[in-house]
Amino acid sequence: MPINPARYPENWKVISLYIRFEVDKGKCRFCGVEHGKPHPITGSLVILTTAHLDHKLIDHSEENLAALCQRCHLNFDRAYANQSRKYGKEYLDLQLSLELL
Repeated sequence: MPINPARYPENWKVISLYIRFEVDKGKCRFCGVEHGKPHPITGSLVILTTAHLDHKLIDHSEENLAALCQRCHLNFDRAYANQSRKYGKEYLDLQLSLELL
């Protein structure tokens, strides 16, 4: 899913760098591939991303974040993305609003 900057704190880049390279040491937490190396399955260059483990973009705590390669992040978010397509953005925005209460 593309990043909507309005849903992230101003210091997201710092948080993301910390998770990817300090907490998870430059490796995907799920499959262990290294940032900047070719992925053993896809052959593409690995660029680590930072995933919210609970899929809720309001909790940016270290416990809720993980460094994931693109492949693992896409697979991890697949069910959420399918819900988004099925129920629409308005439904997911309503869910988020209810979580903030």
